[in-house]
Amino acid sequence: MADSLREKGALVEFIGAESGIEADLVPEAGYTLHSLSLHGFAGRLADRARAGVLFLKAIARCRQIIEKFRPQALLGVGGYASAPAVAAARTLKVPTFLHEQNSVPGRTNRLAARFTNEILVTFPEATKHLKNAVRVGMPTRREFFGASREDALRELNLESPVVLIFGGSGGALRINLAAAEAFRGETPYTVVQISGRRDFKRLSTDNPRHLILEYEPEIWRYLAASDVVVIRSGAGSLFDTAAVGRAAILIPFPYATGNHQLHNARYFTEKDAAELMMDPEVTAKTLRERVENLLADGERREKLAGRMKSLATPEAASKVAERLLNAAGKRGG
Repeated sequence: MADSLREKGALVEFIGAESGIEADLVPEAGYTLHSLSLHGFAGRLADRARAGVLFLKAIARCRQIIEKFRPQALLGVGGYASAPAVAAARTLKVPTFLHEQNSVPGRTNRLAARFTNEILVTFPEATKHLKNAVRVGMPTRREFFGASREDALRELNLESPVVLIFGGSGGALRINLAAAEAFRGETPYTVVQISGRRDFKRLSTDNPRHLILEYEPEIWRYLAASDVVVIRSGAGSLFDTAAVGRAAILIPFPYATGNHQLHNARYFTEKDAAELMMDPEVTAKTLRERVENLLADGERREKLAGRMKSLATPEAASKVAERLLNAAGKRGG
């Protein structure tokens, strides 16, 4: 979204949590990041009290940032940093927007939605939970849409067929442990397992065609090289896979707020664009069976991949940018 705004002539800066993944990714992408010291509201009474104090300080800090930067619009995307930024922008009468990635809105966006001009959503189901909601889809980096299987296989030096397994930026312990065991022995296909930093040191393999990677910033190349993808059901992972168009086995995280990952997954599985596997079902044996069944059925893979591709939303980032710029123009920006 930031890239789309910048291409349309906007100056873009970020507000984020100093402990979040944005602390690395935003500066790497060439944007200014204003960091906030924040803490979740879960835990003991003392922890919640500390979180409340930090939240109030964050609102004051966001007011300072906004008064200095003087934006014509602000976009929140959920998470700890969105709520104080949205609250501060509202007190300064800056037009505010939210983007809700998931089918069931998270607590931060439910709260912040009361103070925003418009909520931009990915899934149709989210419009049932939020007023002033407009569906725009999931903004996805353009590299995913232009990725080539042949180029990716050559650049990554991978031998087809390829199975890609990843649980998102934080990893997924159940999937990681099951996959490490399932594909440890010899396989007639390549397995690329992106574990996330938390689980990486716990995993090993004896299979030369089983690659375990800690983190991969250019994951579109591995998606492009793949024939079957095994993923959690966060909106980012789903729509990245849709942009490339690959057959996928979806394993929703069972403890997601409002069970939103299951709702996300069903948007795809009910259209027969992906297969569903519930988290308690995941073992080394069942995971390998599901992967090999799909690898063996080329016609099924092709149908899933085509339907997955049809659900991608390549114009989402541009739609978000246009709405923010329209608001900025009305405000005199």
